[in-house]
Amino acid sequence: MSPWRILLGKELLDVVRDRRTLLLTVLLPVLLYPGILLLMGTIIAAGTLRLKNEPMTVAVVGAPTLALLSKREPPPKTSWALHTRAEGAALLKDQKVVAVVIAPDDVEATIAGGKQAVITVLYTKRFDRSMEGLDRIKPLLDALNTQALQVRLDALNLEAGFVQPVKTDPVDLDFQKDLGPLLASRLLPIILLTMLIIGALYPAVDLTAGEKERGTLETLLVSAVRPVDVMAAKYLTVSLVAVATALANLAAMGVTFGMGISLGGPATTTFQLTFGQVLTMLACLVPAALLLSGISLAVASTARTFKEGQSLMSPVMLVCLAPALLSQMPGVELGPFTALIPLLNVALLIKAAVLGTATALDVGLTSVSVLAFAALALKVAASAFNSETFRFGGTGGWKALFTRKPV
Repeated sequence: MSPWRILLGKELLDVVRDRRTLLLTVLLPVLLYPGILLLMGTIIAAGTLRLKNEPMTVAVVGAPTLALLSKREPPPKTSWALHTRAEGAALLKDQKVVAVVIAPDDVEATIAGGKQAVITVLYTKRFDRSMEGLDRIKPLLDALNTQALQVRLDALNLEAGFVQPVKTDPVDLDFQKDLGPLLASRLLPIILLTMLIIGALYPAVDLTAGEKERGTLETLLVSAVRPVDVMAAKYLTVSLVAVATALANLAAMGVTFGMGISLGGPATTTFQLTFGQVLTMLACLVPAALLLSGISLAVASTARTFKEGQSLMSPVMLVCLAPALLSQMPGVELGPFTALIPLLNVALLIKAAVLGTATALDVGLTSVSVLAFAALALKVAASAFNSETFRFGGTGGWKALFTRKPV
C-alpha cells in the first residue's frame, strides 16, 4: 500500500476518534439546523394563532368614527373604546390599545355626498399586537368602502366593474400553495456552503496546527514519507470530511422539509429532493469541497497552535460565506458570467437546482470553474506543506510562505 493511502487511513481514523471534530462538523449541524427550522416553524405558527385569538382593544376617536365602525360587526376578539387622539396615541405606546382609528366629524355626510372620506389608523410596527390590530381593522374598512361604493353604483345604475376596468389576478404557477421550494432555495445555499466551510476548516486546523501543538507532526515529517504524501493524505481527509458534512446536512434538510414546516397561514412548506437535483448539487459541492480544503490547509499550515489556527480561520470563513449571502440578492442569477465566480456559482447552482432552473451548461461551467480554482488552491497548499513555515512553525506567516524557497 502506498504511503499516502496509509496516511489517509490514519488521518481519517484520527478524525473519527476526535469527538470535537465530529460534534462541530457533522452531528451538531445535522441535529441543530433542522431542529432550529422546526422550532422556528412551531413558534411562528403558535405565535400567529395566539395573536389571532387574543382579545384586543382599538381606540376610536370621536362619536362619528364609532358610528361608522358600528355599521359592521367588529372583528373577532376585538372591542372599541372611545378616546381622544392624544389619549389613544399614549395608550398605543403603552400597548394598552393596538391601534387608533380616526375619522372626520362629517364622515357620514362626506360619504353620502359622493366624496372621499379619509380614515386614519394609527399603529406601530414596534409591536406585533399592533400589526395584528391593523390586520383586523383593514377588512372592516374595506367592507365599509365596498358597501358605500355599491350604494353609489346602484344610484347611478352602474356595474361594479365600472370603477375597476382592469382587474389584476396574479397566479403563481409554482408556489401558489406550497412555499417549500422557494424557502429551500433561500436556505439551502447558505446552510450547505456554511457546513461545507465548517467541515473543511476545523479538520484542516486540527491536522496541521493541532498536530504541531501535540508534537506529532515532527514525528511524521522525519519518517520515510515524502511531504507530498503527507499533503495528499491531509488534503483528501479534509475534503472527505467536508463532503460528508455537506451531504449529511443536505439529507437532514431534505427530511426536515419533507416532514413539512408550518409557518402559519394557508400555505405549506414542503419540499422533496429529486435524484437529478441531488446529482446537480453534488456536481458543485464536491469541487467546492476540494477548493475549500486547499484554502483551509494553506491557511491553517501557517498557524503554530490550534487556537491560532481558529483565529486565522474566522476571516477566511467570513470571506467564503460572502458569496452565499450575495447569491440571495435580488437580480443575482446563475449565468455564463456568474458561473465562473468561485463559491458564488456554487450557491447559485444550488439555488437553481432547487427551483428547477439549472441547465447542463450551468452545471458544466460551474464544475469546471470550481475545479480550476481547486487546482490553484491545491498548488498553494502544496507550497505551504513544503515551506519552513509549515515544517518548523516559523513566525514569517504568509510572507514567509510565499517568499521562501521550498526546503
